[in-house]
Amino acid sequence: MSELSIDITRKWLDKKGDVIHVLSVDYEDSLVTIEWPNHKKRGTRTVSIQKFLSQVKSIDAKPEPVKEKSKPGQFAYALVDELHNSFGQSPNLQLSNQDWLEQGMHAKTVKFNIGAGGLPPEVNWEDHCAAIAMIEDKPAKALASILLWGSDTNWDWSRHFDEVVKRLAANMIERCKKDGRAAPQACSHTLPELARLMARMVLHFELYELWDDYTVKGRLRFSGIEVKASSYTTLWVRYQRQIMDDLIEMVCEADQCIGSYRAQLNRVDDKA
Repeated sequence: MSELSIDITRKWLDKKGDVIHVLSVDYEDSLVTIEWPNHKKRGTRTVSIQKFLSQVKSIDAKPEPVKEKSKPGQFAYALVDELHNSFGQSPNLQLSNQDWLEQGMHAKTVKFNIGAGGLPPEVNWEDHCAAIAMIEDKPAKALASILLWGSDTNWDWSRHFDEVVKRLAANMIERCKKDGRAAPQACSHTLPELARLMARMVLHFELYELWDDYTVKGRLRFSGIEVKASSYTTLWVRYQRQIMDDLIEMVCEADQCIGSYRAQLNRVDDKA
């Protein structure tokens, strides 16, 4: 069997240990369609076979040797090259049409250094770029732009990052108000500031897949969150999970708009 062959009868796990089902494999285009049976909200995803195999392991595979755990508060720093290579590879952040988008963008050279810094790439509204532009929800559009172009060092995507963080933080503040949850005592953060820092942490750690590289105390210190790890785990980690759910919702929103635009293109091609 080829290294890139996939046995669809096997059960697979992603890096977080969630079960993944392989729905179909297209060897001609090197694509695999997957779903998370325990997380229906994520829907289905179509990614390259190579990307899939780099992000999962078979349940039948031999267990990896147990690594020594970090001591409480000890940092486990990732190398810069590793951060670059893992950017946007989280299964939670995979757009169903991402391979189609990437193939279209790589067909021509995209110049990121045109005009003022930080502007999105100028591609004259070609089909694949227009698919992103058609996403109505601004934070979802910003997230999709980051996932598609964020690995290019010539593009400053900080504004898009802040756009996503702003939405995630606003959602958390709304939930805290409904729960009657105020900012933690003996903490210098206001609730809006805490929500912003937590939203930044979730987005950054998910974009670079850093969760396993830090203890809870390390994540908080890295993110500038002045809350005791015990209090955070007891009172605030559930809001972190909800922020993650909101991030996945943004991916789904972007997916729906991109898929709809692509379907329109296909109908136009069929009529031509």
